[in-house]
Amino acid sequence: MKKIFVFLFVSFCAFGQNKDSLLKVINSYKLEDTLQCQRLSLLIELESDHKIWIKYNNRLTAIALKKINNYPNNSLEKRNYLKFLAIAYQNQGAYYNYTDDYHRAIEFYQKSLSISIANDFHETTSSNYQNIGTAYDFLGNLEMALSNFNKALTYAYKSKSKEAIAYVLTDLGFIHNNAGNSKKAVEFNFQALKIFRELHDNEGIERTCFAIGRIFDVQKEFLKSEYYYNECLKIANQNGDYLRQGLILNSLANANILNKNLIKGTQYATKSLELTQKHKLIAVEGVARRHLGEIAFLSGKDQEAIPNLQKSIKIFEAGKNLQQLVQVQILLGRIYLKRKNFEVASDVLMQAYRNAKTSSYPAAIKEAAELLSELYAQNKNYNSSYKYLLEAKILGDSLFQDENKNIALKTEFKYETEKKEAQIKDLSQQKQISDLESTRKTTLIYSILGAILALGAITYFSFTRFKTKKENELLQTKLEEAEKRIIIEQKATESELKALKSQMNPHFMFNALNSIQEQFMFGDKKLANEQMGNFTYLTRQILTISGKKRISLSTEVEVLTKYLELEKMRFTEDFEYNITLSDTIDEDYHQIPPMLIQPFVENSIKHGLLHKIGNKKLSIVFDLSENEENLICIVEDNGIGREKSAEIKSKRIQQHESFSTSATEERLRLLNNGLLEKNYIIYEDLQDQNQQAAGTRVTITIPL
Repeated sequence: MKKIFVFLFVSFCAFGQNKDSLLKVINSYKLEDTLQCQRLSLLIELESDHKIWIKYNNRLTAIALKKINNYPNNSLEKRNYLKFLAIAYQNQGAYYNYTDDYHRAIEFYQKSLSISIANDFHETTSSNYQNIGTAYDFLGNLEMALSNFNKALTYAYKSKSKEAIAYVLTDLGFIHNNAGNSKKAVEFNFQALKIFRELHDNEGIERTCFAIGRIFDVQKEFLKSEYYYNECLKIANQNGDYLRQGLILNSLANANILNKNLIKGTQYATKSLELTQKHKLIAVEGVARRHLGEIAFLSGKDQEAIPNLQKSIKIFEAGKNLQQLVQVQILLGRIYLKRKNFEVASDVLMQAYRNAKTSSYPAAIKEAAELLSELYAQNKNYNSSYKYLLEAKILGDSLFQDENKNIALKTEFKYETEKKEAQIKDLSQQKQISDLESTRKTTLIYSILGAILALGAITYFSFTRFKTKKENELLQTKLEEAEKRIIIEQKATESELKALKSQMNPHFMFNALNSIQEQFMFGDKKLANEQMGNFTYLTRQILTISGKKRISLSTEVEVLTKYLELEKMRFTEDFEYNITLSDTIDEDYHQIPPMLIQPFVENSIKHGLLHKIGNKKLSIVFDLSENEENLICIVEDNGIGREKSAEIKSKRIQQHESFSTSATEERLRLLNNGLLEKNYIIYEDLQDQNQQAAGTRVTITIPL
């Protein structure tokens, strides 16, 4: 971050009470050079493009270097130009931070630091220590970063600048969070946020909210972290700060990845990559590529993940950013380990382990050690495997981050409570002042008038209170009646739903027994016995789930599989099926009503595939809707199509109306409180290139 402080003349404060002294000081300056330095400082602060403001800064440096030699030591004039020079060196360090040359950045921050310490510029000294700490953090040297941030806090308190104190508190919170010490991270950041809100400092609020978002990431409170990151993004967009926008977009991507929302994670990471490439923010681009690689890995697309991760490694190696480099190396090593490429995995993970040791990030050391232990175990090198496993166990026991998972939430609640109490106290003080002023001016007439008004107010409020009480009693009565009515309606709906399910289960058993009867009639008794075994198992499952309102998706898939295996024995070798679940679905978590999909599968086989000549295919796909409020199930076959099936059905002497599908529609209606939209069940007739019937697709939308 660019740190610019516009300094007014110290002499204005020193001689503000003496007009002659003030005029003497002003006349002693060559105003052209001084005003030009002030003007350049303002231009640097207002310009967001570092390639432009560095030119202004070079001019500021040249003027300050030239002028400090024209005045004696300890003179007011020389101190002012030394301040401008300290600011210029600090800006030069910020420029190298923007260009990822952190060692050069530290060199110029230390030049500025030497000037500010020698001249007791406490706020500038604090800012320099803070910037040096930030550079060491980028370089992955946690110990040096923490040391410099502690020095920065000492000088910030000496400067008595609330803004400087708050900025250092934010960075201390950030660095403690990286070290896994959530308790100190929360403490420092909420102290900083309180100060920034008092100062109405949006930039400070943005940085602190960003750090708090990181804390909630560690605590796995991802909705909280995403809230704080979005607050940051609003401010960064208003300020036109592309660097901060890229950092925040990457953090939003990371939060969604940790929360297993890979679609949103991809959107944020892609936005960050486009932004950073456009504005040539190389280090932030490396993070965006790391996130895209991680998303590809989690989606099972290892080959797609590797190029992004390799580019990310080159960026962080060039910038000597060990913290980010270690994370990418660990992820790449995990991919090679999964692909059984042990030689490359060993090389990458050992580099990650050494870099984590150098940067002193315990969480990264632990993760690298765990992966090395797994690698050696797979290669049957159990001594090395045990060595790294033991190190990971020791590190895991020493980390602070699991000390108290609720500490961040508790501190946030405490901060919000204190803020509200301060507002109440402020309002109370204002009321007391107003009362004192009124008392001083009150006369006997106004006292009488006040008494009359007070009496009227008491009467009015008493009447209002009585009226409100009666309205509340009436409303309570209505609510109780409505609640009773809802309970009765729910019981009626449940009874109706149970009745439908009790009809469906015998219907399914009747169809299954028909299939077994056909096998006995054909004379293949062995096959019939196998079917009877499958039917017995399937019947037990149906009896188990039939009394339940909902079952897990994994149970529904198991029932469908057994049913299809039973049906498959009716065909020769030309029938195949597959059941597919999207990566976004947790089959043990998501639940649906039992036996909801089977009637549609049965229709596909009976009316679509049974009459088809040649290969018969059936696919069942489960996925989540975009808003994740509905489960989408697609049943698709390559049968003869609905039109041909209707023709065959019309030629039969005995017509049989299918109960199962209509019963399922009725179940969906009841599950939706009696409302069934048209698009909950959609039938599509598939056609080939010659516009001939090529099967049927049924899309069922099930509310979760």
